[in-house]
Amino acid sequence: MKKLFILIALFVSVQSFAQIETDTHVFWQPGAKLTFDMFQGAAPDSAYVKKLIDLNIYHEIATGLWGVLDLPNSKRAWLRGKKMEKYYFCAAMEKGKSFFIVKDSTELKYAQLIWDICELATRISRRNLDQFVSSLNEGLEKPANGGASIQYMTCLNDGRQFGREVTHALFDKVITTHNEQEYLKFRTQIDSLLQELEDYATTEQEIKRFISHTPDEGYMLAPTLQPDFKDRGTIRY
Repeated sequence: MKKLFILIALFVSVQSFAQIETDTHVFWQPGAKLTFDMFQGAAPDSAYVKKLIDLNIYHEIATGLWGVLDLPNSKRAWLRGKKMEKYYFCAAMEKGKSFFIVKDSTELKYAQLIWDICELATRISRRNLDQFVSSLNEGLEKPANGGASIQYMTCLNDGRQFGREVTHALFDKVITTHNEQEYLKFRTQIDSLLQELEDYATTEQEIKRFISHTPDEGYMLAPTLQPDFKDRGTIRY
């Protein structure tokens, strides 16, 4: 009986860290790691490879912070607060645009750190939007709809800007220099922030929303979005 319990516990542990991926993308989840076979792309041409090598860069990982906002498709449900807005964020890695020039453990751990930074960016977006919606509804008997729509683009760009700035710093201090001490500093800081924002981690439900391209029953994709209140436009990285 004891052996059976151990086997079940191991099975549950493995399942909880199972990687969700499609033919084209891998999605960040706690405990899951990048592997060499996930990098299925190739450099567009030899001139691009030379440019990367000249910068001391030997891999490229295509990551992105995905976001979507869904609204109740019934105006009555919306106005009466019976259904609230749903917002989703996740970190994705595109296999076909990710590649290695030098396939070794150092380059793989750099890629993993970039991907972890992207997940941290989603947590910042999610936290900021959660906190805004909570503060808006504080003291109200019924939650008010519309808060997420107002701040969605601003919070999405908060995360994207964080990801862009930290990733650029990582390239300057670690990836182009191969400075192990600087890498350890970044690794420690990112791990600490991921732990601090653990309550805002990407969920399996969010990933499935992106994979299916379909809102939950009774919802529709938001037809329009409010602009970024920090006047940044749409940030991409």
